[in-house]
Amino acid sequence: MALRCGMSRQHLNRLEAGRALASREQARLLRDLLGVPVLCADDLVGEREMRDLSGAAPYDLEALSPALWKAGWEFWGEHLVRMGIDRELWDWMSAFLAVDSSLECYALGQLAAEGARSFLGNPNQWGFDAHVVVDRLGRLLGERMLPGLIYRDKQRTFVFWPQVSLRTSLGTFRLDGLMFHRGPAGRHWLASEFDGRGHDPRGDEKRAGKLVMLEVRINGDEIRQRRTLPLLLERAEAAIAKAAARAS
Repeated sequence: MALRCGMSRQHLNRLEAGRALASREQARLLRDLLGVPVLCADDLVGEREMRDLSGAAPYDLEALSPALWKAGWEFWGEHLVRMGIDRELWDWMSAFLAVDSSLECYALGQLAAEGARSFLGNPNQWGFDAHVVVDRLGRLLGERMLPGLIYRDKQRTFVFWPQVSLRTSLGTFRLDGLMFHRGPAGRHWLASEFDGRGHDPRGDEKRAGKLVMLEVRINGDEIRQRRTLPLLLERAEAAIAKAAARAS
């Protein structure tokens, strides 16, 4: 079928999986062979035309106060310099990443010092559909981009969007981090929480039951021990494996 339609077998597989669109001619040939309509790339509105029609501003990011980041550098900057953080990346984070405490600044600084880089992405476009993503004013995210950090190694791709709010049928919940993890076990979404010394764990189970998402928690002592990145990865993969075992 692929040969008769003038395409590779791999491209035909992508069409079947909904990961690509046929050309107009390929769509016609597939329709003649299969007797069903086929979506084609010509049906898409071009990105430039879409921007003109919709007036969308995907890169209009929320203005943030750098006060917590300044405090974070005063407390933890010396440690992060020893870890090898790029000060230019820290300045980018200070301008664009929302945090709730200077300890969270230290946690995100550790990700940056250990190889994560700046990142703009939209969870909806990355396939997140468990809940509705909203901004701090309760507005739908739509196609607006969220700043975050992305880390890659030979085994995985890991994305961390800090301070993301999710609207569910049971209320709106703000996460310290929305995490995307792609590794040998596939693609997964997880909620992440950084628990400082004032954290009250009594509501954690109830909250997790409402979100119904895989969850990773890191406590303040672990952040101070500079273990944030390895623990996020280790616990994410443990949660994924545990969910897979339950499903089987």
